[in-house]
Amino acid sequence: MNRRAIHSAYAVSLLVLVAGGLGVLVYNFMVNSNNILSSNVQYSINSASLTSIQSGTLTWYDVTLQNTGSKQFVKTNVAVIINGMTYNLPQNETTVNPGTIMEQKGILNAASTYGGIYTVRVNAVANDGSTFVTSLQVTGN
Repeated sequence: MNRRAIHSAYAVSLLVLVAGGLGVLVYNFMVNSNNILSSNVQYSINSASLTSIQSGTLTWYDVTLQNTGSKQFVKTNVAVIINGMTYNLPQNETTVNPGTIMEQKGILNAASTYGGIYTVRVNAVANDGSTFVTSLQVTGN
């Protein structure tokens, strides 16, 4: 009987090609997984102040945020809670890139008092649809 087998050189070459192809697939999977795991959405409230003006009938606000994550924010909503009432500041619907600082300031028709404890809350949506929420307690001036 005349049996024909694959030559050992061909077999080794075929095994090396299969192993190399699998190695490339595993490498791509790990790189993509690492990119997903290392990306994050995060804002830091760098500063926030609430100051009573006009005999305590109005409040001046000044809030500075920084995108400290690795994704863009496409919508940012900042709210101030004064005496149990939530006051939404004008929403920022522009893209806030990583590292960018955003400042919102203006006047609220709300009464705050010197030494009162108030909350500044940030809700944001990133370009991939993920959300981020943070808050900070602020003492009124």
